[in-house]
Amino acid sequence: MENINGLIQKATLEFKPSRLLPSLTAGLVAGILAVILEISFAALIFSGDLAQFTGRGIGLTLFGAFALLLVVALGSSFPAMVAIPQDTPAAILAIMAATLAAGMTSASPEEKYATVVAAIVLTSLLNGLVIFALGSFKLGGLVRYIPYPVVGGFLAGTGWLLVGGAMGVLTGSSLSLANLPQLIRPETLLRWLPGLLFAVLLLAVLRRFSHFLLMPGMLMGAVGVFYLVLWILGVSVEQAGAEGWMLGPFPSGALWQPLGPAGFRLARWPLVFGQLGNIGTVIMISVVSLLLNASGVELSVRRDVDLNRELHAAGLANLLSGLGNGTTGFQTLSISVLGSKLGAPSRLVGITAALLCGATVLFGASVVSFFPKPVLGGLLMFLGLVFLTEWVYDAWFKFSKAEYLIVILILVAMAGIGVLEGVGIGIALAVVLFVFEYSRINVVKHSLSGTNFRSNVERPLRHQELLRQEGDKLYILKLNGMLFFGTANKLLEQVRQRVMDPALPVPLYIVLDFSQVSGLDASAALSFSKMKQVAQAGQITLVLTALSPAIQAKLARVVLDDPQVCHTFNSLDYGVEWCEDQLIAQAEDGAGLRPLPPPVQQMLEGTAGFHPYLARQNVTAGDVLIRQGEPVGGVYILESGQATVQCESEGQTLRIRKIGAGTVVGEIGMYLGTRATASVVIDEPGVVYRLSAECLQQMEQADPALAADFHKFITQILCERVLTTTDLVQALLE
Repeated sequence: MENINGLIQKATLEFKPSRLLPSLTAGLVAGILAVILEISFAALIFSGDLAQFTGRGIGLTLFGAFALLLVVALGSSFPAMVAIPQDTPAAILAIMAATLAAGMTSASPEEKYATVVAAIVLTSLLNGLVIFALGSFKLGGLVRYIPYPVVGGFLAGTGWLLVGGAMGVLTGSSLSLANLPQLIRPETLLRWLPGLLFAVLLLAVLRRFSHFLLMPGMLMGAVGVFYLVLWILGVSVEQAGAEGWMLGPFPSGALWQPLGPAGFRLARWPLVFGQLGNIGTVIMISVVSLLLNASGVELSVRRDVDLNRELHAAGLANLLSGLGNGTTGFQTLSISVLGSKLGAPSRLVGITAALLCGATVLFGASVVSFFPKPVLGGLLMFLGLVFLTEWVYDAWFKFSKAEYLIVILILVAMAGIGVLEGVGIGIALAVVLFVFEYSRINVVKHSLSGTNFRSNVERPLRHQELLRQEGDKLYILKLNGMLFFGTANKLLEQVRQRVMDPALPVPLYIVLDFSQVSGLDASAALSFSKMKQVAQAGQITLVLTALSPAIQAKLARVVLDDPQVCHTFNSLDYGVEWCEDQLIAQAEDGAGLRPLPPPVQQMLEGTAGFHPYLARQNVTAGDVLIRQGEPVGGVYILESGQATVQCESEGQTLRIRKIGAGTVVGEIGMYLGTRATASVVIDEPGVVYRLSAECLQQMEQADPALAADFHKFITQILCERVLTTTDLVQALLE
């Protein structure tokens, strides 16, 4: 009951005069534009050998507009969304129709017409199925994977096809170098020059002004000027029609005359299936254009548009259009925002436009026959010039020179070779450009050394100083992105340059971190094989960290097969820790890590007065000194043993630091009086001294000098950490 009441309230709102009148106005404007556009598209598709079927063709394009407008108006996520058969698919359908007709030299006109209609129906049905499936599988974001220069080049080529098609509508001759002498004859020039002037005027005005009534107003004005010229010259409408200045005459009755079973039996289906490549192009461009237009509507009206729902609606609309022999189409950007501009984003916009197209299909043959060809041809030429201006002139200021070259080459290929060939060349060039541009990107995100990057191991002060002195013997490369033959070879050259750098000592360890590497192809493995040879020659150990299973499998036989040369670790932290341990061991004459004196004596040699304030504690593996989220019990000084500072969140544990003999933990929590942000867990048994806040306060009162020494010791530790962090930040900024 609540749903019914809600629907009644929405319907009542739609029919309020303040909302109804703007909706009907936008719907009438959209309908008029749709009728004029579909007439011009039909004239484009059914031209040449098929010109006698233009009337039927208009019925098919208008039925397609009716089906698309109605279904999308009812099913779109944006109430005022408008969908009609559009220029880009129409240009490709025109190529398909001309190709099919030319390949049927011995066929009757009815057979040619039936074959072309069969191709139109197959295109609409397949396009509808694909678009609907994409919406069902939630693939509305697919458009982001199409190279933008390829789309731009195709649209530029489509602009040229539309200009050529407009010339065919106006003169009956194709636009080519061979026909150029014929096209510049005075009698032929008179046929196409008015259409060109109208197209240029439309382009100039609409690039400068953006009012939604400009387009229909100029179209009606052009029709009025045409009939005014006829009146001034004393030429009758019948005489103008006989001389080819009109679109008709058409047979009386309804324009929509879909093929029945007998008509489809006349079609040459092998020739139709031979056009699957062009049909696939229509589908690809329809999907891309639909999603781009829907996204544009979203930005224009500042409200969310469900792309997957738009795919669903357009898919169903194309299926209905195909069942009625209509042409394929999708959502349009410019007309869809009419309702919002008029203050009434209502479904009545699309429904009204659909009813106007339906009325024209059923009763408009006599009216359509008097539509002037110069206006239709000029409209087609205007659409072509829009594409050419945007993707040839405007693109010069938007794209890089390489991307712009792709656009121009696709345009030339489509004009000189064919649609599929142009798209194929564009995709190939885009891939080459991607490989070239990507190979120039340095896959080394950060180049570091042991002097400015440390593991999360808290080491005694003398070990920190030792690592700072010996740090250049540790070379760390944090990799990023995709590794293939271009980027991997650049990485190899960077490693070679570092090994041969006379200003630095030869590194003993080269760490390659793969944590941000998305993939590695077979050709990149060759570069790592060469890197292994460089390491063997220089007695260098390679350390590879954070390898994914896929990358590890590809490097298993070329690098990882020699444990004397290469070591692997699960993370960069553990890999660098191992390298630091090796550097410390080697610096201490290979004797391993020497035991450190008790930290109390190390901190305050000869100060026996410090001991009374400390609580000595024997710890074993698994003991928790500090628990995350709880108050810190004091400052802990490890005399021996080992512990891990770890952060626990949502069942996962992350190692923050590893601390050993001679290190301090808990000082920040005690000084600030905050709860612990991490836990400290004992890994190896040992001895720990604890200085509580109460004992520190007693020390400050009883022996201020001793307390000052302790504060100085803690300050030195904190300063060392700040220094290490500063070195790392500076290295990352370089």
